[in-house]
Order: sequence, then structure tokens, then C-alpha cells
Amino acid sequence: MATHEIAPVQSSSGTRLKAGAIGLPGATMQAVACIAPAIAGLFFTQYVVSLTGVTAPLAYIFGVCIVLMLGSTLVQLSKHMSSAGGYYSFVSRAINPRVGFLTAWMYVFYNPLCAGPIYAYFGYLLQQELATHYGINAPYLWWLTLIVFAPAIAFLAWRGIALSVKVLVGLGLLEMGIVLALAISGFISPGPGGHNFASSWDPAHSLSGEGFALAIVFSLQGLTGWEAAAPLAEETAHPRRNIPRATMIAICGLGIFLVIVYWGQIVGWGTAALTGTSPKALVNSPDLPGLEIAHRLWGAGWVIVLAAMFSSTLAVCQACNNVSTRIWFKMGETGTLPKWFGKTHPTHRTPTNAILANLALSLAIGLGVGFLLNASRSYLLTNGLVLVLAVLYIYVSANVAVGFYYLKQRRDEFNWFLHIALPVISTAALIYVTIKSFQPFPSFPYNFAPLIDGAWLAIGLVILLVLWLRKKDDWIAKAGAATIDADVIPEIDEAKAGS
Repeated sequence: MATHEIAPVQSSSGTRLKAGAIGLPGATMQAVACIAPAIAGLFFTQYVVSLTGVTAPLAYIFGVCIVLMLGSTLVQLSKHMSSAGGYYSFVSRAINPRVGFLTAWMYVFYNPLCAGPIYAYFGYLLQQELATHYGINAPYLWWLTLIVFAPAIAFLAWRGIALSVKVLVGLGLLEMGIVLALAISGFISPGPGGHNFASSWDPAHSLSGEGFALAIVFSLQGLTGWEAAAPLAEETAHPRRNIPRATMIAICGLGIFLVIVYWGQIVGWGTAALTGTSPKALVNSPDLPGLEIAHRLWGAGWVIVLAAMFSSTLAVCQACNNVSTRIWFKMGETGTLPKWFGKTHPTHRTPTNAILANLALSLAIGLGVGFLLNASRSYLLTNGLVLVLAVLYIYVSANVAVGFYYLKQRRDEFNWFLHIALPVISTAALIYVTIKSFQPFPSFPYNFAPLIDGAWLAIGLVILLVLWLRKKDDWIAKAGAATIDADVIPEIDEAKAGS
């Protein structure tokens, strides 16, 4: 923790990053890629169907409505403030820098911690597919995938946000096109039970009311990542307009996409063969349902779906890297972290040391927890339950911040519905997410998730206490002022801003 002064050299735009490097399409795809369309659409189908059966697509519609409430909070904050720190800077300015620090502290278990286990899990799935369908035993693939692609993504980030986002756009469109084609194939060639339209959209046909509610809850986790455009605000042209638009386009677009994808898989598998004890039931499939459907409908072309999962892996890790490094950078620039994190490349204007730190964290977590637990358990623990608890703290902090900000700093724009009602409703939904995620309490190693998050939060509180006792609080003033008024970012021609 550094408490000495930092004297950053800023451009006329008020940021040391490359202002105006991307436009609305790039900011939107940053949010879309962080949701990971192929991963969200394929990895969790079996679990959601086990909860609610044929009504899984309807559950996602309800989930999208809740996420839109959370998106409204971010829109209300980002339309007046732009910062690479994202929630860290927003909460610092709206409530208190110490609360903002804890928000960023818990953010470590969100974007920064995601990439390593995701790389490893894709390698694990690849080695499983090769063993099952081709008899190829390659137990090294999970860690080889990690050590090859983590540095490659870090290099793209180092070269510049414009190049990074252009790659994101290509990968994102590729994975969405493939997964959507699979869903359409399911509609064209339905399994037993046909399309069963009436049952799919009637909650009365869910397996149980509690199961349907839990499926709605789980959809919130599937859509996590929608806020990933906000930390790129200092590098986005017209951020006051484009960041809110990118956020809402990502939520609505991916919400519709995931409803179609889930529905297509259910129809393609067979609405009459989803649950039960039969080994042919979707919930009992030893493989991902999407891959099984691809084997049946596309034959040897099933590998295209694997390509979509690979593309999604690269894209989501790249998007997470963009978010994480900007937060590290802003915390270093303001003195909340050592100023080493605040260094930028003189030509590319990228946060070089933050990129190195994030690469080291990805490799350490991915390899360390992967070898300790195995790649599958590592993914479900870190990117599942540990992430859910961290996200709860972050989103609730933002919901409180938006009320404080408009009541105290922009009272003339205060709106009870936008700044109180929607945050309260979405906070209640998030608390329900947490409760349901731990009923029944999970077995080893997933039962350690609350302890991991709780211990990390306690360490953050101890750090704040020590700094307060030692009267090393000069970073607080800088953290509270770490946002740039959105109007300060130059209003450049988006046609010249690339993506």
C-alpha cells in the first residue's frame, strides 16, 4: 500500500490512457464477451434444466429483467462519471473511499481471478472430449492451455485497447454465430416431444416453484459480466452516451440470445426427454448437452461447437483482463495500491505493470488451484460460489452508492424509482441468490467459498484499520476524486476510433 504522492502525466482529456480509442461497438462487445455467450449458453444447460425442466428459457427471461435493474444502477452512475476504476471509483466518490477500496478488494475474486480457472477448464473439457471420442489421452492439456494462452492475451492487452477490442469483436461474433446456429438446428430437427411451445412458456409446467425460482437466480450468475464496459470509459469515445448504451445493449442482446440458445437446445434434445431416471435424459448426459446435440445433428461438424467454446474462452479472458488491469491501474494511480501499478506504456498508453500483475495472478491461481483440486473443481469453486459472494458485495455496494450519489451530489436529478426502488428490488434478488446458492450447503471443496470470501474481506478491513491507525490516509482524497466528468473525455469521431 502506497501513501505517497503520485504525479501522473495526464493528457488534456484528464486520463493517461488512450482516450477515444474505441467506440460504441467495441464497448458493447467488451461487455458481451465478459458475459461469455458460448460458455453461458452451453456450460450450464444441464443444471438449469434439472431445476425447472422445460421452462428453463422462461426462467432466463425473468433473470434478464433483474439484471436490467442492476444495469440501471450502472447507467445512472456512469452517465456522469468516467473512470478506469469502475465500481471502485464510483463507490469511492458516492459513499466513501474506504468503502470503494473494499469494493475493489472484493473485485479481486471477480474479473482478476476468473481467467486462470477458465483457461484450465477449457483445456480439461478438451482432454475429456478427445479421450471420449478419439481415445486420445492428454492429461496435460488443461495446464498447457493456460500457460500458452494467458501470455498471448496479456500481449494483446499490452499492445493497446483498440487492437484488443478488435480481436474481441471477431471472437465474440464467431462464438455467437456458431451457438446460435446450433440452437436453430435444434428447432429444425427437434427431439422427442417436438417444440412443445405451450409448456415452455408456462411456469406451471416447471418441475417445482422453488426450482423455477432457483433457475431465475442462477440466470443472474449466467449473465454476470454485463458491466465490463464501464472500466473502459476513459478509453471510449463519448463515454457519457456510449457506456450506458453498451451496458443495456449487452444485457438485452445477450438476454435474448441466451433464451433462444436454451430453448433451441431443449427442443433439439427433446422436450419429452429432459428429466427422469433414463440415461437418455438431458439431465443425465455425461457430456455437455450442446455437444451431444452437435454430434447428432452435425456429425463430424461437432468440432465447430468446440471452436465456439474455445473462442468464448479467449474472449471472456481477454475482456476480464481489460477490466482487471484498468482497476489495478486506477488503484495504483490514486495510491490505494503501490504506484508501480499506475505505470503506462509511453506509446500504447496501456497499463503495463497492471497487465503483468494480472498475468501472474492468472497463472498462479489457474495452476495452483488446478493442481490442488483439478481443473473442473477449480473452475466451479472460483468462478462459481466464490465469485457469487464477491459479486453480491460489489453489486449491493453499487446499489447503495447510486442512492447516495443522487441524494447528496445530484439532488436535482434524484428519482425514487431509478435510485431507490430498482436498487432495493435488485439487492433483494441478489441476497436471494446467495441464500439459494448455499441450500443445501455444498460439499468439499465448495463449502470453503464463504470462508475464502470472508477471510479476504477481513484482510481488507485490517488493512484499512492499520492505515487509519498510522494516519496514512492521503490516498483517500485521490480515490474520491478518481473519476473524470464524462464530458471531459474528447468527443472524437467514432468512425476514426476503430471498434
